[in-house]
Amino acid sequence: MSEAISTNQSKAGKRWLSIATRVLVAVIMVIAAVGFIVNAAGLVGVWVARAPTSSGVTDVTATMTHALGIVDNGLTRVNTQVQDARQTITRVNNAAANLGDRIQANSPLVTRLSQLVDNELAPRVENAQTTASTIHDAALSFNGVLVALNRLPATTAPRLNDELSLVSQRAQEAQTAVQDLRTTLAAMKAGTVTKAEAAVTQLTSRIDAALARIQATVNKYQAKVTDTQTRITSISNTLLLLIDVLVVSLTLLFIIFAAGLVLLMYVGWRYVGTGRFPSLRVVST
Repeated sequence: MSEAISTNQSKAGKRWLSIATRVLVAVIMVIAAVGFIVNAAGLVGVWVARAPTSSGVTDVTATMTHALGIVDNGLTRVNTQVQDARQTITRVNNAAANLGDRIQANSPLVTRLSQLVDNELAPRVENAQTTASTIHDAALSFNGVLVALNRLPATTAPRLNDELSLVSQRAQEAQTAVQDLRTTLAAMKAGTVTKAEAAVTQLTSRIDAALARIQATVNKYQAKVTDTQTRITSISNTLLLLIDVLVVSLTLLFIIFAAGLVLLMYVGWRYVGTGRFPSLRVVST
C-alpha cells in the first residue's frame, strides 16, 4: 500500500516538473520571439540609417571641397590680379619720375597720371580686394565645417591657416593707399603739393608692399590648399568605407543572432509539444 502511494507521488512530482519545465521553455520561446523581432528591427534600422549617414558625409565633403575650390581658384585669380596691379605701379612710378619736385596746377602730366591710377591701378586693386574677400569667406566656411568633421573617428584634416584670411586685410590696405594716392593727385592738380615724385612713390611703395605680402601668402599656401583637397577626398572615402564595413558587419551579426533565435524557438517548440528536446546531430550517409 505504501509502495503504491510512493509511486503515485513520484509520478505526480515528475508530471509537475515536466509541466513547469514546459512553461519555462514556453517563456524562453516568447523571449526569443521578442528578441527575433527586435533583431529584425535592428537589421532594418542599420540599412535605413546607412543612406542618410553616407549622404551626410558626402554633403559635408562636398561643402568643404566647394569651399576649397573657391579658395584655390581665388588664390590663382588674386595672384594674377596682384601681378597686373604691381606692373601698373611700375608704370605709375615711371610717370611720376617726370613730375619733378614741383608741379604746376592742372599739369597734363598729373592728368595722365590720375587717369592711369583711376582707370587701371584702382580697378585692379579693387578686383584683388574683392577676390581676397571671397577667399576669406571661403576659408572661414571651410574651417567651420572642419570642426564638426574632425570630431568623427579616423579624421584629422588640417584647417586652413589664419594667414589666408589676412589676404583680405592686405588687399584692403592696398585699396586704402590707392585712395590716398588719388587724394594726393587731386592736391597736385590744385598745386598744393611739393616734391610731387616723392609723394607719389611713397604711396605706391605702400601699395606695392601690401600686394607683395599677398603674393607671398598665395605662393606659400596654394600648394597646401591643393594638398588639403586631396586629404578631404581621402578622408571622405575612408569614412564611407567604414560605414559600409560597419553595416555589413552588423548585418552578419544580426543574421547569426536571428538564426540562433530561430533554432532556440524550434527546439523549445519541439520540447513543449513532445516533452523531449530534438536531436541536432547530423547523420552522415
